[in-house]
Amino acid sequence: MSIIHNLRSLEGIKLSGDKDERIIRDNKWVRKINDGDKSAFEAIYKCYYPQLYNFLYRYTNSEELIEDVIQDVFYNVWQNRENLEPRGTLKAYLFTAVRNQTFKKLNIEKKFDNNQNEFGDLEESGRVTPESSYQLNELKIAYQEAVQKLPEKRRNIYLMHRQDNLTYAEIADILRISIKTVETQMSRSLKFLAIYLDKFR
Repeated sequence: MSIIHNLRSLEGIKLSGDKDERIIRDNKWVRKINDGDKSAFEAIYKCYYPQLYNFLYRYTNSEELIEDVIQDVFYNVWQNRENLEPRGTLKAYLFTAVRNQTFKKLNIEKKFDNNQNEFGDLEESGRVTPESSYQLNELKIAYQEAVQKLPEKRRNIYLMHRQDNLTYAEIADILRISIKTVETQMSRSLKFLAIYLDKFR
């Protein structure tokens, strides 16, 4: 079942003003999900997607990142549905999960971009010493090696986004794949590059 929806097309289910009623409702949904009930999963998704989206917008205004995080969290919920426990903590669990996932992704991108920007600024400023020039050259070589080590499909998507400045939607349209696939491949690329270039921090 695909859980990729346009935010504007979602009709969020209005939450009860009574916390106890919400907990009872959530627990029923969780028990149904434990049994593989897709309608219960969709109900939770429609109910909490708008809330999670607005919550994450406080940390980043990147719609692509927000949607990527929410899709990942709900995907994990469904994949591990048998272990989900109805203890009145569903809302707290979802909010904690998306928050942690967002910070994780932002930190990975920040590490990588900081490395690139630091050496780029140094090169443009004219303050390149023999040592920094050597480090810059080493970083460029390591970066090129890292990109080449990416699987062909992943490397192509990464370069289309980073070098060609194409959006995730444009890449998906060109390659005839889902935006979710583009987001997943980009996330994996950034994780790999961050680890590969970690010594240059």
